[in-house]
Amino acid sequence: MVQYIVIATLLTGSIGLMLFVIGSIFSAVVALGNKQHLFGWSIILFLPASLIYCGKHWDIASYSGKMVYSGAALLTVTAIILKVGGVI
Repeated sequence: MVQYIVIATLLTGSIGLMLFVIGSIFSAVVALGNKQHLFGWSIILFLPASLIYCGKHWDIASYSGKMVYSGAALLTVTAIILKVGGVI
């Protein structure tokens, strides 16, 4: 049973982290490209700021927002798996 928890955690965690980081980088590029320098640099310095940016500017950041929010959801599922599995 522990093997399956480890496999599920590795899959959801790695895919979620990849989606979140790549989506955040895309969000920073979109923000800097639209002359929103404060959001762009704050996303580069603090990746979770991309959640706020994508929520506020969904019309221009929907592509990166889909990656950011799906990555955050998978990271949440990973945390739940670890909590139920007794790791954290």
